[in-house]
Amino acid sequence: CVPPSGSCMPTGSTTVTCTATDAAGNTASCSFSVTVFDVCIQDDSNPNTVLLFNSQTGEYKFCCGGTTYTGVGTVTVRGCLMSLTHTADRRVSALVDKAQFKASATLQSPPGTLKCSITDRDIRNSSCNCP
Repeated sequence: CVPPSGSCMPTGSTTVTCTATDAAGNTASCSFSVTVFDVCIQDDSNPNTVLLFNSQTGEYKFCCGGTTYTGVGTVTVRGCLMSLTHTADRRVSALVDKAQFKASATLQSPPGTLKCSITDRDIRNSSCNCP
């Protein structure tokens, strides 16, 4: 595979292409995408409620109540504060305080109907698993 198994992936999306050849010389290839997020917010009371996002592109994945919402929001960075907002078919709002290692986020879908909220009092201990 290229890149090979065990490779470190950069933040963002990377396409992995694998090729196999059998004893008769037949070959087959397939490709898949690996997405790496550099920000993780996990709810203190429900570890299955998670927001992952790319601080450069705004691409996000919000796992809430057994449903995964994906999209691209707008990231704003002011010193140690970083925010993500998305206001199209749903509202995603997140605030990360890197100095205090705290974060919060909400998801409204449709706008005006709260689906999930996240309070993460220490982003350093988040598992970043989006089931």
